Amino acid sequence: MHNHTKQKIQNIVQVVCIVALCLASIILEFIKISYLKDGLRNALLSKIIQQACGGAAAILIMVRLKIRLFNRPQKLLFLIPCFIIAIDNFQFFSFFSGNMKLINTHPLDVLLFIGYCLAVGLFEECIFRGILFSLLASWLPKNKKGFLWTYVLSSIVFGAAHILNGFSMGTLVQVGYTILTGGLFAFCLIKTKNILCCAAVHAVYNFCGLLMGTEGALGLGTGVVFDLGTVITMLVVSVLIGIFVLCKVFTYKDKERIELYKRLGIFAE
Repeated sequence: MHNHTKQKIQNIVQVVCIVALCLASIILEFIKISYLKDGLRNALLSKIIQQACGGAAAILIMVRLKIRLFNRPQKLLFLIPCFIIAIDNFQFFSFFSGNMKLINTHPLDVLLFIGYCLAVGLFEECIFRGILFSLLASWLPKNKKGFLWTYVLSSIVFGAAHILNGFSMGTLVQVGYTILTGGLFAFCLIKTKNILCCAAVHAVYNFCGLLMGTEGALGLGTGVVFDLGTVITMLVVSVLIGIFVLCKVFTYKDKERIELYKRLGIFAE
């Protein structure tokens, strides 16, 4: 009886914390608080706090669902192609040709920007690769076909969620390539079986892609410029890595899938 009461109290505390953190994340998304006088720094810190609340709630949900994606990572060599894509998200040609400049170089600005990228990476990966991927895997057949559908649908939902940024041609383009990056992050998940590895790749991807953005876009530069050299480089690298990723996904072994599903709290057939 004592253990049952203790478990019941723990469940209540967890649920209350999840609800409180979710509410805090939603409220902080719409209500802006002045933590710092500097506009950019305040915006970055506000986003860090808001995303941290959401990330903490997502982690607690994963714990309740018995999703064990914080265990020791596996096959870390597969992080190499993931980080290549993440780093390739930086506009190298535009930067070195002088079309973009970094203007906010104060250490505090850089630290806050890094914190922002880490917070977003952890929050979104816990939601989409942690919770959503696990739920889809539990609902769909536990065979290879069901696994492939889980992989594809989780990536599509991740991309579609970015429609919330506003409906425009630019947003539609963002949705398109975000579906592809969702596939990359899902590949990181199925190989490493660790959500922190996914969050790290996601954070680096955001850091490289958003760093040169303007203050309004929470970046530290004069604005992102995609010149021809940048576009070609990104396209070539993405296609080569994309082919590699798809080959590995479609040849994903049953042994790996079963082990992944066990970490997701699912027993594969």
